[in-house]
Amino acid sequence: MDVEASIAQVAGILVSEGLRYHVSGDGRTYRLRFDSAAVFIDFREWQDDSVVIIVHSPVLQDIDPASPGAAQALNLLNDLNRSFFFVKFTFRDGVLVARYDLLGESLQTGELVNAIYEIAGAADRLDDELADALGGKPFEVKLNENGD
Repeated sequence: MDVEASIAQVAGILVSEGLRYHVSGDGRTYRLRFDSAAVFIDFREWQDDSVVIIVHSPVLQDIDPASPGAAQALNLLNDLNRSFFFVKFTFRDGVLVARYDLLGESLQTGELVNAIYEIAGAADRLDDELADALGGKPFEVKLNENGD
């Protein structure tokens, strides 16, 4: 399956499940809003003829890399990754990200919907819990700052 076929399949699933989404200008990223969080779906070629569907959310953004909050974010990664069965967390360039990777070739509706809700739930809960301690901004705050 190629990237374009995966993009079309995911769009079909989102529509059939009644999930509202926004498409990026290049048509290769979907964004879904959940309270103060946003879930993004991206597509990447992998190996020779495979596609990885990346479901992710910026839990917190603008964490100062030189701050105690950044050190705390790094220290939290192991606990966060152990606390969620399917979600993995990374911290890079001042952004704490929740991510869930899926193979496009065998994608099923329930699998994608589960990934979306797992990421949305984690991001929406953690952005409130961790913002003060880490010094970052939830997606909704960042979006309002940018006037989008």
